[in-house]
Amino acid sequence: MPDLSGLRGGAGGNIGGALLAMQAVTMTLDTASALNSSPWTSENFGADPEKAASCREYVWHSVAVSMAMCAVASWISRSWVPIIAGGAASAYLYWIYERALARGAAAGTGGWANG
Repeated sequence: MPDLSGLRGGAGGNIGGALLAMQAVTMTLDTASALNSSPWTSENFGADPEKAASCREYVWHSVAVSMAMCAVASWISRSWVPIIAGGAASAYLYWIYERALARGAAAGTGGWANG
């Protein structure tokens, strides 16, 4: 796919590509925050199998919605940048939520502590 040559910066930089990358990452993280609780919250419920399964389902929803939008953005912009950046952000989301759930399961945290 051709790059956005009309948006070249100085010293060989690509302003358009940088903006596409930043927006793809931001949109991916925004989608995750709209559809799921934070990794910290997931860590506090990681020992509850039903809640962990629910968390994983919403992580996959986030990845699917984000990657679909990044694919559309790549097609419109004729650049691979949105798919690459969105894919990297989606991989990070998957990793951080899986780590949080594993930590919660190891600690035996299934919900908020009663005071």
